[in-house]
Amino acid sequence: MIRVDEIRLPLAERTAEELQGALTERASKLLRITTGEIGTLRILRHAIDARKKPVLFHVYSVAVTLDRGDEQKILKRARCDKARRWEEQQYSFPCEKKWELGDSRPVIIGAGPAGLFAAWELARHGFRPIVLERGAAVEERLEAVAAFWADGTLLPDSNVQFGEGGAGTFSDGKLNTGVKDPQGRGREVLEVFVQNGAPADILTEAKPHIGTDILTRVVKGIREDIIAHGGEVRFHAQVTALVMREDDRTGKRLCGVRMSTGEELSADTVILAVGHSARDTFETLYEQGIHMEAKAFAVGLRVEHPQALIDRSQYGREADDKVGLPAADYKLTARDPVSGRGVYSFCMCPGGFVVNASSEPERLVVNGMSDRARDSGRANSAIVVTVSPEDYGDGSPLSG
Repeated sequence: MIRVDEIRLPLAERTAEELQGALTERASKLLRITTGEIGTLRILRHAIDARKKPVLFHVYSVAVTLDRGDEQKILKRARCDKARRWEEQQYSFPCEKKWELGDSRPVIIGAGPAGLFAAWELARHGFRPIVLERGAAVEERLEAVAAFWADGTLLPDSNVQFGEGGAGTFSDGKLNTGVKDPQGRGREVLEVFVQNGAPADILTEAKPHIGTDILTRVVKGIREDIIAHGGEVRFHAQVTALVMREDDRTGKRLCGVRMSTGEELSADTVILAVGHSARDTFETLYEQGIHMEAKAFAVGLRVEHPQALIDRSQYGREADDKVGLPAADYKLTARDPVSGRGVYSFCMCPGGFVVNASSEPERLVVNGMSDRARDSGRANSAIVVTVSPEDYGDGSPLSG
């Protein structure tokens, strides 16, 4: 397979068929072959180049297979620095033998992104995981969050932070990361989302986005898939402690979990996927002697502005879905020259909303979210400052 990068097309209204034709023509010219020699062409990545605004371009990377001809010879003849041999990285689950996780079913605490994807992979490979989520299923959770936003009635265990899908369910649904991924895990995540109802364009967009209105349905689909493959998902099941037993060889040994109802569940393997807001859980684990280390984090506020202002700043013109120009985003970063402390934008939400994301009574936290269309007319972003253990450290990892 041949990968061709940086194919630039001007903004224009195009059908999917017209786009495929335009990309095939550009790729064949770069490879110095005829369009008839290209067997298949698949879009790998799409981005917008606005560096020379108001002249804007779509930029594509594509994977090409040939109907005839030797790939190596064609690349050598083309002498194109934008083309190279390429093979897609496929994610491979690292553990195939059930006994490697012990005799009992693995237990996963939390049904946020980490918990759901751990459960999905384990279920698919025959491990029959049990997911314990303190909050509600996403359908019930939607009703609880709507009531909270309407009249302020907060359910401590089922809100914007807690419940199926985690805090990300009521967020912008952005799916980008700066983490290097040689194992193909990021692609696997995107494909699982698409299999459960997310738009297929998240597989190719440089800045993939689902949107809360679609993500809530996708989360339900992932849960149903876990159950269909032998897994179990329990809601309103808050874990309050790990159950430990003395072991002559290893000292203390994990043997299960205890829930708020008093019920104990046996488990040799427990995955902690509790997110960052379950402060009571972290305190309990700390009291049980689980090793913890303080780490730096960021805290700040949200800034909101008219979306048209951001569009003009980034594009030099208004956004236009007809030519593939979505609501624009931005990214800002700065460093204080005296203290060296960093300040930066985070979770920028084009066409979204600032929402109350509290999970505790008498405590306020805000988040940004958007629907798939990103058409609220408002943009918002968190502006945060780095906070290190030196700022609050008193010896306890929970001081922050």
